[in-house]
Amino acid sequence: MIVLGMDGGASKTHAVLADEKGAVVGVGRSGCSNWEVVGLEGARVALHQAVREALAQAGLSPGHVVASAYGLAGFDWPSDEGRLMPLIASLGLSGPVNLVNDAFLPLRAGTRDGVGIAAIAGSGTGVAGCNRSGQTARSFGAGYPFTDWGGAGEIVREAFYRVAARYKCLGPETALAQALVEALDCGTVDALMEGVMRWRLKLGGHLAPLVFEVAHQGDAVARDVIARAGRTIGANVVAVAKRLGMLGEPFDLVTAGGVFSSRSPVLNEALLCAVQAHASSVSLVHWEARPVVGAVLLAADLLHLASPPEPAAVAEQVMCALAALEEEG
Repeated sequence: MIVLGMDGGASKTHAVLADEKGAVVGVGRSGCSNWEVVGLEGARVALHQAVREALAQAGLSPGHVVASAYGLAGFDWPSDEGRLMPLIASLGLSGPVNLVNDAFLPLRAGTRDGVGIAAIAGSGTGVAGCNRSGQTARSFGAGYPFTDWGGAGEIVREAFYRVAARYKCLGPETALAQALVEALDCGTVDALMEGVMRWRLKLGGHLAPLVFEVAHQGDAVARDVIARAGRTIGANVVAVAKRLGMLGEPFDLVTAGGVFSSRSPVLNEALLCAVQAHASSVSLVHWEARPVVGAVLLAADLLHLASPPEPAAVAEQVMCALAALEEEG
C-alpha cells in the first residue's frame, strides 16, 4: 500500500511516497504552492509537479496511491477547503484524503499519535494543537496584528527598535547596536540609523542568529527580545490548549522551525514559563526534520494500521531522499 504526504508552503513544496511501513519509495519537489501567494492556478501547477516527480521516481501511477495527506500553507479558514480540495482532486489520486494547515505537520511528526501542541517559529510563527478527541485548534499564524509574534524577522525588527530607542536615549545600552553595525558593515550607529531609514540597509530574518548570539553573551536587552518571543509564543500555546481543554492534562509541546533550532535556553525557558503557569505537565520536544514527514504519517493514519510507521525512521529516509534529490538538482 502506497501513501502520499505533501508539504506545501510559500517557498517550496515536497511530495513523499511511502509504503505502509514508512519506507520511502519516491520524492518530488516544486516551488511555492501557497495559493495566497501564487494564486490557485500557480498552486495547482506546483502540486502537480511535485507529485509527478515523486511518482516518476517511484515508477508508479496515481492509481497506486491508496491514501494521501496535505499540509498546505494558506488553508486557514473553512472557506479555503472549497478552493483547495478541487486542486487535490485534480491530482487523480485514489483513497481517503486529509487536508490540514501546514502547522499541523510538525505536531504529527513530533508525537507518537498526533496529540499535543506544536509551536512553529521560523520566518513567522504559529501554534497548532489536537486533543485526544480529535478536536483541533490553532493560532492565526499571520504575524502582527493577528497575535502571533516571534518569527525571525520580528525578532530582528524588535532588536533594531531597541537599538533605535537607545540612540534617542529612550532605552538602556545594548551590544546589539555594534553587532548590527558590524553585520551590516556600515561603520557607525549613525550610518545604521540612516541606512535603515533610507532603505539602503535591509533588516531581515537572516540577522536573527546575531540577536541570539548577543543574548547568549549576556546582553540584557537582547535577552529580553528573545524572551519576549518565548512569552508570546507561550501565550498562544496556552490559548490553543485552553480551547482544546488540555490545560489540566499532560501533553507534548513540539517546537519546530529555524528560531527554535537555535536551542536557545532564553527562548525555551520563557516559553516553558509562560505555558507552565497554566499547564504544569508539559514535555518539550524539538523537531528538526522536514515537515513533510508529518504529512506521510497523517496519510498512513488514514489506513488505521495496527503498527503505524515510526516517525524517526520515516524522517531519516525522507532526509536522505530529499538530499539526493537536491544534489541532482
